[in-house]
Amino acid sequence: MLTIIAFLLTLLGSVNWLLIGLLQYDFIAGIFGFQASIFSRIVYIIIGASSVFLVIKLIKNKGSLPIWTFRNKKDITQKIEKFKLKHSDKEKAQNVESGEDFDLDFDPPPPTHQELKEHSLFDEHFDGTDR
Repeated sequence: MLTIIAFLLTLLGSVNWLLIGLLQYDFIAGIFGFQASIFSRIVYIIIGASSVFLVIKLIKNKGSLPIWTFRNKKDITQKIEKFKLKHSDKEKAQNVESGEDFDLDFDPPPPTHQELKEHSLFDEHFDGTDR
């Protein structure tokens, strides 16, 4: 959560610099009256600290910025189990007309060798068998 807040504050600071560069208008100073205001300076410090936090986090994580992290492997397995239990009811549906349960992920059995020969796209002399 801290990473998201730091990212949003850094985004606000970058938009402020864009406005300064394009329109010569300081958004933060416009809100609090002028740049030397104590409130403006506090906002500038918070935005700068959030950008330093993000840079340190990027260096620590070798260029990636993970937003949500799990503390250990146990947390991950617990969340996966909760997800499986939550969505296990969605795997099966009930046929309304017949009242029978059926599996939505039903895979038909693979075709037999005879069925493959009957529906082959190749001519008989290309299937590798001598007749």
